[in-house]
Amino acid sequence: MPQATYHFIRNATARLVYGGKTFLLDPMLSDIGAFRSFAGIAPNPTVALPIPAALVVADVDVVVVSHLHDDHFDEAAADLLDKSVTMLTPRNADTNASFKRRLQEKGFTNVSEIGSPDADHITLDGITIHQVFALHGKGKVGDAMGDVNGLIFEAEGEPTIYWAGDTILDEAGEVEAVLKRFKPDVVIAHTGGPVIEALSPEVLLMDAAQAVTFFGHAVRENAEVQIIAIHMDALDHCFSTRADLVAAFGDQTVDLKKHVTIPKDGEVVTLNKGAVVQA
Repeated sequence: MPQATYHFIRNATARLVYGGKTFLLDPMLSDIGAFRSFAGIAPNPTVALPIPAALVVADVDVVVVSHLHDDHFDEAAADLLDKSVTMLTPRNADTNASFKRRLQEKGFTNVSEIGSPDADHITLDGITIHQVFALHGKGKVGDAMGDVNGLIFEAEGEPTIYWAGDTILDEAGEVEAVLKRFKPDVVIAHTGGPVIEALSPEVLLMDAAQAVTFFGHAVRENAEVQIIAIHMDALDHCFSTRADLVAAFGDQTVDLKKHVTIPKDGEVVTLNKGAVVQA
């Protein structure tokens, strides 16, 4: 079976090789500046794809769509992907506008929900994917963002992956509870700290300061955890940058920093079970 790898593309888009399959995660494939500004600063995306979109979707076995905001699944992806590709998406509360139904309305014919009324997961050829808690901001902005989920990938002989998704570090400790439950070997964190001032000054997902706290929780649950920080430097409303995240590691977090990879667009990260790979 091939080594598990995470080929980071841009924002939240990545190719994950895991359990012998190639997953495409949250494809945003538009050209630079192709769609609307979120913060009134610049059209989005603010950076180009590092490789052609056709290569991003090539030889993909499964597409996973965490939610249907434009920066996670856009019209360019809908147009480029084969409509018969296996597609997974969380089961959300609003059945009239469910992610599954909306993807089917775009012409996709092989869409399955990850959760069900009886279970929080789906198993595909020995790979189990759980949908877990996430909170895309709180108050008015959280209501506007709607349902989101984190996702857990598990398979025999593979690292357990927690893709935290578009979530803040919530006050109730639900995100921390996911770490306690699964003790993941790999954590993929969205740390861009986006803000839409027209709605609220509150962040929609973790900024650099929240991310460092979150990373500390992850290390306490698994001392060998490998953390990948993404969702930065690609959208005009993400005000927490890669440089901000590096700066957030103060003297008290030197040991924490060794767990964290901040990939460049187009970079491939090898995923290891029970081993920190970056000093």
